Amino acid sequence: NAVADLTFIVGSAMGAGSSSLGGAAALDAWTGTWKVERRDNWDAFVAFLGIPAAEEAQAHEFHRLRVEATAFTWECELQGARSVHSLCRVDLDGQVRKALPSSLAFLAAGEPPEGAEWRHSWVEDIVSFKTEVSKLPGKDGATVTLTWRLASQTQASVTVEARREDGTVVLAPCTAHLNKQSSSGPAPIAWLRARGRPLKTAEQRRAALARVEAMISENLDVISAAQEQDRIFPSRFNGVGQMLLGGAKNYQSLVDAWMVPEKLEDACPAPLKAGVEADWCVVNEPKGVCINVSPWNAPVQLSVIPMLAMLASGNHCAIKPPELVPNVSALFRRLCQQYLDGYVWVEEGDKDAVHRLIDEGADHLVFTGGGEIAKHVAARCAWTLTPMTLELGGKSPVFFDKSLDASMLDAGIRETLELKVYKTGQFCCAHDYALVHEGIYDAFCTKFVAAVEALGDKRHVALIGRRQYDALKDKIADAAVECIPPMEGSFVPDDTAMTVPFSGFLQPAMTSKFLTGEIFAPALPILKVHDHHEAINIINNMVTGKPLIAYCYSQDAAVAEAFASSVSAGNIAVNSGPQRMISNFNCAIGGIGPSGMGASFWGREAMREFSNRKHVIHAKSGFAKSYFSGPPPAPA
Repeated sequence: NAVADLTFIVGSAMGAGSSSLGGAAALDAWTGTWKVERRDNWDAFVAFLGIPAAEEAQAHEFHRLRVEATAFTWECELQGARSVHSLCRVDLDGQVRKALPSSLAFLAAGEPPEGAEWRHSWVEDIVSFKTEVSKLPGKDGATVTLTWRLASQTQASVTVEARREDGTVVLAPCTAHLNKQSSSGPAPIAWLRARGRPLKTAEQRRAALARVEAMISENLDVISAAQEQDRIFPSRFNGVGQMLLGGAKNYQSLVDAWMVPEKLEDACPAPLKAGVEADWCVVNEPKGVCINVSPWNAPVQLSVIPMLAMLASGNHCAIKPPELVPNVSALFRRLCQQYLDGYVWVEEGDKDAVHRLIDEGADHLVFTGGGEIAKHVAARCAWTLTPMTLELGGKSPVFFDKSLDASMLDAGIRETLELKVYKTGQFCCAHDYALVHEGIYDAFCTKFVAAVEALGDKRHVALIGRRQYDALKDKIADAAVECIPPMEGSFVPDDTAMTVPFSGFLQPAMTSKFLTGEIFAPALPILKVHDHHEAINIINNMVTGKPLIAYCYSQDAAVAEAFASSVSAGNIAVNSGPQRMISNFNCAIGGIGPSGMGASFWGREAMREFSNRKHVIHAKSGFAKSYFSGPPPAPA
C-alpha cells in the first residue's frame, strides 16, 4: 500500500547512509512517466492562467521526472486543444534565478515573460519539493508555487497555489493526482528531435550561433570564477572565449555555402545512360541530434567547439559535461538553458547519464577523453549503431633537431613549459615526451633547467583531483630516473595542495609508465636520440599507437620533410605549438587509431562530420532505367 511504499522509500535512503537528502536509490522512485488521473479545483487554475476551460477539458497530461539531491529534470507534455511539450532541468538550491525557461512558459500561457524569477527547493527531503515563480505579468504580484509530493512508488501529486507577498490568497490550492505509468524518465534526445527550435534555414543557424556568441561574451567572468572553483588551470576564460567567438563568426560565414547543393559530374557510361541525361548533386543534410561528451580539462571550450559545428550544420545538440567539475557543469547547463533553449540540452551526471543519452538513439556522438573509457563508449554506441567521433589525444611527441639555433631552441623549450605549466600538462595537445638529438642534448638540458628554475614558485603545478595527482606520483616513482631540476627542498610534491613541481625525467625505460601511457600531467620524459631517423622510429613504434599531434622542431628542411612524411599522426606541427593550429578555423584537429577518429573542429571538416552527404540524381529527359536482366538497347 501507499504507506508501506513510502516507508520503503525513506527507509532505503536512511539505510544508504547518505546525506539528509537521501540516497540515489530512494530518489529513483521519482524517475518515470507520470500521468495525471484526477484534478481538484483545476478550473480555478485554468482561469488564473487565462486559458479557455474548453482547451483543458479533454487534455491528457504527462510528466516525466528525474530527481536528484541537487537538481531535477522535468518534461511536461499536455495533449489536447492546447499542446504543451516542455523540458527543463533546474537546481534544488533555493536560489533565485532571473531567467524563466520556455519550459515553464505555460505558467504564463505563452512565451516566457521578461523579468520573471523562479527558484526550486526541498520542502521535505526525498518526498517533496517546490517551484516558486514570481513577477509574472498580469498575476497581481502573486507568487505561484508548485509543490510536488511523492505519496508512494506509484502515486504522486502536484499542488498549485498563488499568494501575494502579504499572504493574501490569489489562487486557492489546485491539485493534480498522478499515477506512475513507467520507469522511463525525461528523453532529451527525442524531445530535441521533435520539439527543438528550427535550424532549417541559414538565417536560423546564424541566429543560433549568434546566441552562442552572446552566451560566451556576456559571461566570461562567471565562467572564469567557476573554473577556478573546480581547479581548472588556467581558470581565466578570456583567451579561450575570444577563440570561441572567432570560431562562431567563422561558422556563420560558412553556413550559406554549406547549404548550397554541390554539383557532381555524371560519369555513367553512355550505353547505360540510354539517352537519358540526369543532374547530380550532393546535399549536406543535418544528421539530426548529436551528443557531445566533453572532458574535465577544458569543459566549456570542448563543449562549445563541437557544438558550434553541430549548430552550423543544422543539428541539435545534447552535451554531457564532466562530473569532475560540478560548478562549471552546472553553470554551463544554466547558461545553455538561458541562451540556447530548444537548440542545446545539457545532461549532467556520471556514466549513467552518458548511457541514457546513447540508449535514446542519437544521430552522432563526440567523445573527448581517454582511450580506455572511449572503448566503453564505443561499445555502447554499437548497440544503437550511433556514428562516433573520438577525440582521444595520446602521447604527442616533440623532436628537437640539432639544426636549431639558440633562439629557436629557447622557443621550443618555452612552448613546452607553457603547455606543461600554464596549461598544467592536462591538455590533449600538450607535448607528452621529448626526443632530443644527441648533438644538442647537453645544451637542451642546460637551457631546460634554467627555464624551469626561472619559474620560481610557478613551478608548482596543481592537478585537478586526487586520482590524477596520485597517478603522477606513481609514474615518477616507477621511472626511478634523474629528474631536472631536482625535486628537493621546497620543490617536492604537496599531498595537501595536490601540486607537483614540473620536471624533466632523463632517459626513462621504454617500458616505464611514463612511456607506456599518456602522461597528461606536468612531467616531461626526455630521451636522447642519434638523429631524426631514430626519433621517427621511436614515434612509429610506441606501444600507445599513433599520436594526436607530432611536433618537429627543426631548421633543416630535409629533416622536417622526412618527419612530416614518415610519422603517422592525426596532425603534424613543424616549428609550431598547438595554439596556432587550433586557432586556424580552417584546420581540422583529430586523431588516428588510438588517438581518435574523425574531427569535431574546425570549419568545413567538422561540418562534414555532422552532416549526411546525401547524393541525389534527378533524371531530366525521361526515366533513368536499370538494366539488371540484360544490356541496354543499342543506340538508334
